[in-house]
Amino acid sequence: MKWIHTSDLHIGKMLNDFSLLEDQKFFLDQLTRFAVEQKADAVVIAGDLYDRSVPSAEAVEVLGNFLCRMTLEENIPVLAIAGNHDSPQRLDFGSELMRRSGLYLAGKYHKRFNKVTLNDSFGPVHFYLSPYLEPALVRLDFPEESIRTYDEAFQRVLQENRKDIDSKERNVFVGHGFFSYLKNPDSVARSESEVSLGGSDLIDASGLSIFDYAALGHIHRPQQTGEEKIRYSGSPLVYSLSEIPFAKSVSVVELKEKGDLSIETVSLPVLRKTRIIEGYFDEIMTHSPLSQGTDDLVYFSLSDHVLVPNAMNRLRAIYPNALGMRLRSSTQADIDIPAQHTAKPIDQLFADFFESINERKMTAEQQRIIESVGKTVLSGGDADETDSSGI
Repeated sequence: MKWIHTSDLHIGKMLNDFSLLEDQKFFLDQLTRFAVEQKADAVVIAGDLYDRSVPSAEAVEVLGNFLCRMTLEENIPVLAIAGNHDSPQRLDFGSELMRRSGLYLAGKYHKRFNKVTLNDSFGPVHFYLSPYLEPALVRLDFPEESIRTYDEAFQRVLQENRKDIDSKERNVFVGHGFFSYLKNPDSVARSESEVSLGGSDLIDASGLSIFDYAALGHIHRPQQTGEEKIRYSGSPLVYSLSEIPFAKSVSVVELKEKGDLSIETVSLPVLRKTRIIEGYFDEIMTHSPLSQGTDDLVYFSLSDHVLVPNAMNRLRAIYPNALGMRLRSSTQADIDIPAQHTAKPIDQLFADFFESINERKMTAEQQRIIESVGKTVLSGGDADETDSSGI
């Protein structure tokens, strides 16, 4: 049996105030064509179908059109679960009716995995669908036990289901969460937007070894965890700046006889690339924009030592989909403003900013001027007629 594993569609996602809906629609069209070309027996979506629990009407239409085309027109079953961004109740609506059309949606958590069995020439393949697990919900099913963490919640649910899993047959797990090996949690690489406080959502993935394949979602970078058969497909598009350096793909999984597993990662075409352009402002502006691809979603990392007047508007004249920019010092270190700066006086904040931009301290006269302006602003009075030529 062959299926395509993807996850984290995040339909309706905005990236720096840019709507990615057209990019997502393009990806879903490419995914449909690819599934037909591959003669896939199923498409598996491991959570986060939408970016918000209450998606926009446009986002619902985009996903709905894709699901209808895949199941009704191409007769390819789709198996999908709710992620932490989805509303379980909304995804579950009409799910029993949709199963007749080959659309298997598992929205709400149940202590027994939602089991879907598909057949090929080698016999049945059992897919166990496990939506995003909240420890609080799992505790309601096992009130006599102490379940506090995500790992404890998942391990208890897995224990509840083990007796129904025939190890002699082919079994596939579909889940959403931060699965890794507790002995080496850093083996799974997460983007900035996916890091949790102290790894509180970490789930030991070693229990997934009983399955022939584990289709995981939640982590946006395609990768395996512990074993090749325990895999994150990654998100189909770039959803944060930290994801730009890493190629996006879907996983094509083929399971013949039990134990005969092959996995291939395939990058599908995208409507617009997302990239970072680094360099000095004047150099970026003088480069031929046609060779750069002006329709791309571009974030700029400027090497200039001083602020460039009206920089974003000038960049957007050439790159209409400019996402934003940051200023870097000559040492190529990002200029950050730590949280503790909020407790500093205004003149000290400005002095720190001045030094980070110019790589030199302010003169005594400049400090005097800024101190005077700061006092005027805080007092709510009119600004003095102060000569600011020294700044």
